[in-house]
Amino acid sequence: MEEWRERIAALPEEQREMFEGGTLSQFFLRWPLTLSHPTFVGSFYGFLISLALLAPTLMDQTSIGESFSDSFKTWGMTSLSIILICGILGGFSAIIVAITKRIPLRLDRRRKFIFPIPFIGLILFTASILEPTLNIPEQIGWVLMMAPGPLYVHLSYAPRWRMLDRMARGLKPMEGPIEVGKAREPEDKDLQDAIDEISEE
Repeated sequence: MEEWRERIAALPEEQREMFEGGTLSQFFLRWPLTLSHPTFVGSFYGFLISLALLAPTLMDQTSIGESFSDSFKTWGMTSLSIILICGILGGFSAIIVAITKRIPLRLDRRRKFIFPIPFIGLILFTASILEPTLNIPEQIGWVLMMAPGPLYVHLSYAPRWRMLDRMARGLKPMEGPIEVGKAREPEDKDLQDAIDEISEE
């Protein structure tokens, strides 16, 4: 087991959650830190969106007279674009977090609101193709499908990955004290306690 995993495993459960995050973050952090870089996590989200777009894209292209093979090529190009965009956004988030040194935002209380958004976007996108008479803008579906992944990476995952990467390199998880605001004071104090405990080991 990597040293940083052992140090986190020794923490109390609440403090451990500060570093490991929710179920989604823990899933990615099972991988080596190099493979779980925000760039790859963003690309993985883009890949999932691409799979969801396979059926709507094929229906849309074949409905305008395209052959199945040409429709599949269109989907493939669209998928590569989505994966590339999400990967770039993940890498950009990692750079911004390295500069701003933000702490991760815990999304556990907001997860139930964020989780359905890509599915709503997929439904709207598909409806705009199947029922043009509804006059649903296709762009709304695109935004709802694309936005949650990069936002999750930027707000929660990239800052958490940065702290763990620093630990893996033998550095303190954060440089300097955490700025504690009134709205997030309990959460920030818990994170500061966890960082202090790890730093003392």
